[in-house]
Amino acid sequence: MAPRKAEKFMEKNSNRIASNILVQIAGRVLVLILSLISIKLITNYLGVAGTGYYNTIITYFTFFITIADFGLFAVGVREISRAPEKLKRIIGNIFTIRLVSATLATILACLIVFFTHYPPEIKFGVLAAAAFPLFNLSASVFDIYFQYRLEMQKVATAEVISKFVALGAVYLAIIFNLGFYFIVASISLAAFLNYSIKYLYSKKVGIKLSYDKSLVKWIISLSLPLGLVFIVNNFYFKVDTLILFYFKGASEVGIYSVAYKVLETTIFAAAYLAYSLKPLFSTAVNKDKDRASAAVRNGLTFLLLMSLAIVVACLPFSREIIIFLSNNSFVAGAPVVIIVAFAAIFIYFNILMGEVMIAKDLRRYLMFVAIFVLLFNIITNIIFIPRYSFIAAAWTTLASEILLLIFGAGKVSTIIKLRPDFWRFSKLIFSAMVSIFVAFALKNLELYFIFAIIISMLVYFGLTYLLGGIPQDLIKDYLLETKNKWNHVSSQ
Repeated sequence: MAPRKAEKFMEKNSNRIASNILVQIAGRVLVLILSLISIKLITNYLGVAGTGYYNTIITYFTFFITIADFGLFAVGVREISRAPEKLKRIIGNIFTIRLVSATLATILACLIVFFTHYPPEIKFGVLAAAAFPLFNLSASVFDIYFQYRLEMQKVATAEVISKFVALGAVYLAIIFNLGFYFIVASISLAAFLNYSIKYLYSKKVGIKLSYDKSLVKWIISLSLPLGLVFIVNNFYFKVDTLILFYFKGASEVGIYSVAYKVLETTIFAAAYLAYSLKPLFSTAVNKDKDRASAAVRNGLTFLLLMSLAIVVACLPFSREIIIFLSNNSFVAGAPVVIIVAFAAIFIYFNILMGEVMIAKDLRRYLMFVAIFVLLFNIITNIIFIPRYSFIAAAWTTLASEILLLIFGAGKVSTIIKLRPDFWRFSKLIFSAMVSIFVAFALKNLELYFIFAIIISMLVYFGLTYLLGGIPQDLIKDYLLETKNKWNHVSSQ
């Protein structure tokens, strides 16, 4: 298929993918709003040290969740995309594997923490949140099906409802002064509700536990190497928190975690785009490289659009964002917000590059890169955190992502024609620079920062549209399809 023809094909057939992404983003925006409210409540109630303990517990569990996952989500979506007729068999056996691994991971997490030198707040906090990894991992089995079917609005709904109830639990804990452990237990409550809602959504499909010895072995053989890559990648993404806790204590972690939340709550946009392209990459990387190349080209443009929006918001208003999320006790983390905002650009690109390499099944290369970047991250953090604290952790994250992009882009260019749309890139960067200038001007006028961010975003996206930073035909086609869908629903 000729490159131009492939690009047109991608544009015409991307509406379903765009719809899937935008529905998820809309849901995630609601989750983001609820998360911001939750952060505000928790930081003010627990203080700097308590927030540090709270986030250390979540980080601790993240390692065990990553180990128990070992690549099942990526393998599940990829293999179902290749063999849709095996959907129920594959998901049913993945469900069994996941339930066993989740149970073992939860038990190990609870046992191991009592052999560490962590303070009692973390040890008993881990017990209070013990249901979190179990239900979190089990719920992700349903995500495989919803992702394959591009029905992620169901996942978004489950996340919004569970987050809303968890926020209510946090609020009650504060009102009645129920203490630190009740706040931590709200994590388990959210995971349980998330699982329950997804289970009800999938009940008609008939997803249930299955065990086929040969199929289980085949799935594990495919997922283990990829899972090792995910484990290493997540270790480097989270290990800075544990190193920071070791050298600097809970208060420094508390300050760093609030600033880092800005990155964690915005990274979803890149993940949703990349995951929505996963079924396409699973087949096109081997059978239609021009189509895959066009998808990556458009994907990189969209990812730059979204990541620069984070920079536009964070560069002028880092201090205001920190105070808005917490209070003046956490304001030392304002420089971290700026650093991780720029890191988001590389993280967004890396997620997409990773999906291409996963589709090509480059497990050995992914493992090599993951281990190399992890070692770089750990060594750099150990050297610089004792002296520069969380600022060093933030810069190390940025440096690691740049390094990862160099490896990823280099390899992807050997698989498909990697042709970033640098002309549109320049338009996006110009739009961002103008918007940042506007943001600083509004800040000097002492306009309330939320209004200033909204105006800056309108300038950014307006300029982007007028200058053609994003293919306008693609936007118009999507809006037309959305209108037609709405009219169809309204007429029923």
